[in-house]
Amino acid sequence: MVLAGKIFRLVEDTALDKVAEKLRGYSVEEDLEEEGYKIKLITEVVDLAMGFNSLRGVLAWDILRFTYHRGRKIPVPKTLYLTFGFFKRPGATFLLVIEKKNMANKAANLFSQLLFISKGYILNVSIPPEKMREYHEKNPENTKVIFFDNLPIPNIDKLSLYGPNLTYTELYNNYLKMGSIWYLVTVSNSYGTTIGLTRDGVVVAFGNIEKTDFINMVNAEIIPLIS
Repeated sequence: MVLAGKIFRLVEDTALDKVAEKLRGYSVEEDLEEEGYKIKLITEVVDLAMGFNSLRGVLAWDILRFTYHRGRKIPVPKTLYLTFGFFKRPGATFLLVIEKKNMANKAANLFSQLLFISKGYILNVSIPPEKMREYHEKNPENTKVIFFDNLPIPNIDKLSLYGPNLTYTELYNNYLKMGSIWYLVTVSNSYGTTIGLTRDGVVVAFGNIEKTDFINMVNAEIIPLIS
């Protein structure tokens, strides 16, 4: 099982009770007519629950896809269930959406509209290269893959290293002098799960991990790395 999620930051440091107030009970219906079919699409927030410095819930989001049957285009509605969490840190509020990158981006824009009436108020995050290095070097023996970017070598966008004990190689030190860590595959310090982490806040867990544990792991280990 693979779980993927992406972290975002709210432009305004927003109290979680204010976020909950705007999201609780949210439900919108949209009536469409496609290819002669009448379809009702619903977008709603369900299972909203407040925790310690956190607010969690599920975005039940109907989308429309199309299939073809004997030359006829047939609309097929599908409900996506996106688990999300808002997290409070001193001076900042973060959002985690458990979904692949493109869909997580769309969900972030939707939350921006729900909370601030417009897109652009929930932004991508950036983990500083030194924090990526720090996270890796806490348990360097657990890191199996590292990608470097911002390299001064012509026509080389990224370089990668695979294998155990990467920190103790000459190549690691040379790449680190030239560029920055963009992506790494390592093991979560708290949960023992293999994860992939990119500098733009995409987190992927490989193996059996429950969504609750994934959320807790991201909140405890990854969000503190964000600038």
